[in-house]
Amino acid sequence: MSKSSVNPAPGYLWIDAEFSSLELDEAEILQVALMATDSNLKRLAPPEKDVVLFIKRPSVQGISPWVKEHIPHIVKGCLGPNAISIDDAEVRLCGYIDQVMGPIKEGPSDRPLIAGNSVHNDWYLFRRWFPGILRRSHYRLLDVSTLKTQWTDWWGQPIPPKDDPAFIRRYFPEACIQDGMAEHDAYFDIQASIAELAFYRSKLKSTP
Repeated sequence: MSKSSVNPAPGYLWIDAEFSSLELDEAEILQVALMATDSNLKRLAPPEKDVVLFIKRPSVQGISPWVKEHIPHIVKGCLGPNAISIDDAEVRLCGYIDQVMGPIKEGPSDRPLIAGNSVHNDWYLFRRWFPGILRRSHYRLLDVSTLKTQWTDWWGQPIPPKDDPAFIRRYFPEACIQDGMAEHDAYFDIQASIAELAFYRSKLKSTP
């Protein structure tokens, strides 16, 4: 197949969610972040358009002990004044996709791919909470974890330090990393995933 007949993906929807439980059948969404890039990992909208939302909760009831212990700042955000309902969150997320990517394409292959690390977990919950996102996206998922596994298992290399803001900024110069932001924050994690994919691309690229 010639290069001229290969069409790049229309874009990637980098999305991540933090959940109330590690058991997906019981989990609810606590935080979600969304950013779009093209297939070259360049932003399709400026940082101020990125979507970062906490989902409103009346209390900590139903949140697992692991979540309370390891990401208390996410729990706090869900109880704070800026948290919004799950329905309003879907409106915001779908509005961003429509604004950046345009109206829903009739053909699924013409829609952007949902991308991230272990993104099948997010997709699983989006079927229940954010079906509008799935109607706007490709039937394939871009899971950076696939490359991570092969990088360690096949090439025997250590995984890159994607929890390091300096690493993220090096491989994703358009990142917007705020002070105090770290892993298990949805906005931090999507930017770390973009940087990680850029790292693997830089190491594995070859000329056909």
